[in-house]
Amino acid sequence: MEGEVITKGFGLLVFGALFVWRGIDGWRHRREERITLIEAATLKIGGEDEPLPLNRWDRMMAYAQPVLMLLFGPAMIVLGFAILLV
Repeated sequence: MEGEVITKGFGLLVFGALFVWRGIDGWRHRREERITLIEAATLKIGGEDEPLPLNRWDRMMAYAQPVLMLLFGPAMIVLGFAILLV
């Protein structure tokens, strides 16, 4: 039972750090046009050269995702430390 709690605490620490890192990286590159791996694979299979242009939703999510990651990342780190120290 204690091993499971320790594993969950370390898991929260690792994923919290990953969220903070990806949030900072996403905020730094939010104005660049980029496509997901799934969209790139679909374009490669379909033989198309250019991805679809970004719409309003894509531009809005480029701002929302890093902010959410920067909110939830530190919360996960704090929760991980709380689990490990209690």
